[in-house]
Amino acid sequence: MTNILTAKEIKKIGNKLKKAAENNNYTKTIEEIKINLRKHPDWADGYALLGDIYKNITEYEDGYLAYSQAVELEPTNITWKIQKLFCKLEIGREINTALNELLILFIQNAANEDICLKIATVMVAAKSPKIIIAAIKWRAQNYHNSEILTGILAQQLLEAGLISEGCEVYFQLFKSSRQGIVYAPSLSQALIRIGAFQACADIIEATQLQFPDIALSMLNEYGIALIALNRSREAQSAFREYLRLRPDVRTVQYNLSHALLKDGQYEEGWKLAEFAPAEFKQEDAKNPWKGDFPIKGKTLLIYGEQGLGDMLQFLRYIPYLKGLGANIILSIPENLRRISQSSFHTIKIIGEDFSNTDYDFSCSLLSLPLALAPQIGYEIPSFTPYLTPSQNDIDKFSLILKEKTKIRVGLVWSGENRPRHGLNYRNRSASLNMFSKIINIENIDFINLQLGNPQKELLEWHGKEIFDPMNNVADMEDTAALIFNLDLIISVDTSVAHLAGALGKPVWMITRSDCCWRWLEDREDTAWYPTMRIFRSQPGSLQHAIELVAVSLPDFVNTWQQNSLSKGMSHELRH
Repeated sequence: MTNILTAKEIKKIGNKLKKAAENNNYTKTIEEIKINLRKHPDWADGYALLGDIYKNITEYEDGYLAYSQAVELEPTNITWKIQKLFCKLEIGREINTALNELLILFIQNAANEDICLKIATVMVAAKSPKIIIAAIKWRAQNYHNSEILTGILAQQLLEAGLISEGCEVYFQLFKSSRQGIVYAPSLSQALIRIGAFQACADIIEATQLQFPDIALSMLNEYGIALIALNRSREAQSAFREYLRLRPDVRTVQYNLSHALLKDGQYEEGWKLAEFAPAEFKQEDAKNPWKGDFPIKGKTLLIYGEQGLGDMLQFLRYIPYLKGLGANIILSIPENLRRISQSSFHTIKIIGEDFSNTDYDFSCSLLSLPLALAPQIGYEIPSFTPYLTPSQNDIDKFSLILKEKTKIRVGLVWSGENRPRHGLNYRNRSASLNMFSKIINIENIDFINLQLGNPQKELLEWHGKEIFDPMNNVADMEDTAALIFNLDLIISVDTSVAHLAGALGKPVWMITRSDCCWRWLEDREDTAWYPTMRIFRSQPGSLQHAIELVAVSLPDFVNTWQQNSLSKGMSHELRH
């Protein structure tokens, strides 16, 4: 028995395998290879070919074993070593060891651009951006990195959260490369992540003039930038043009919904909002109801989605469900259960886990504007308050707060940090020190409403006293009861601003220039919360909006004092 294949045998085997592969008959192809491997056990290429097939059908365990055999027969074949390590990473076996071996191969073969590209690509699949960044930067000190490898570096910088640096690398590629225009889509995406919306729009508009075909692929990014620049009508045109070419892209349909909602076009906006990405959706709910059939006598599960602020905002629709004649169950995060039960006495409130709950149909809180449109239309029901804490909790925080001698103003300076939304998302928050111009205003007792890590900033605060009762707060019911005892809430765009608005309390919201769709464009008021005043910042940080608040606050204090004096005099006259 010979272990060496002739050229004729290899050609014959190759033709069989090619035909089987063309028919996607992987089982037959694998069996053919194994038959020939039994005849020719030293056929290294056969093992590698077997590994390729297993990798293509994501059978990584078998792929790892096949590549291991190939490498054992030909230890100098670097490509097979790389593929073996790829499979090792995919099956989660000794990940750190595999990454270390890849890094060693990268260093040993640093002069070979093709091999370095293969290794970098494998490490990208392993989601190890910091290792790739270190490797590519090291190579740049000794060799000239190609545009492709530099492009990988830029993308991995973004993945590692080093967004400004990633943008700079993309921008240099865009400017210096002969084919720099091919990096325009990646650069536009990176600019959106750092909040450089005007720069993103400028690049895409320039591309539209010189390279219209490439610009078509960037219409989604263009639309996102235009929404942030408060040019929602233009954004709608960009998204519609994209969807004319590719009508089934859910992400773009969802983005179009934001452009419509920010423009106040609720009927079409609510319909397209149903195309929200999977990360925003509750996948476990069954039998969805969108108002398209009667549910009288049925049990309807209403469940929360997205953030606490979103849920607080859309709880306003719960009272409008009464007329449907259905048995309502509300599934809500634990943090919202007590305030929901205090506010909606007649419905059943449960936690987020509804897996053991019996119901006929289900609907997300955020789908209620669409589902209830046949009953109430598409305009925003703006009646407040629609949330009310219990009197016992209100009284509890009345005792916790100091004796009232001045106007009480609650403060929230920071929202939750969500890195996946990009660097610009940080701009929705400020620091306690940035609020100093507000806090220095006289005749105000400031009350902390901030939770989470930013609350620790109070430990290093050396300015005017801020009373902190938040150690007595366990959930949104407690926060609501505390707010009920205050006269004004000053908050960045976070859940507390929604809560204050839902309680009908005066709330001044500090937000970015590229603010959320729900606040429309260039308005200081909002139909969502009649007692809310919006302070919009200029592009960048919130400093501009904070200064506007500091300028406006003394007038609010004077008005409050005059009203208090009038009430006091009226009380004395009555007694």
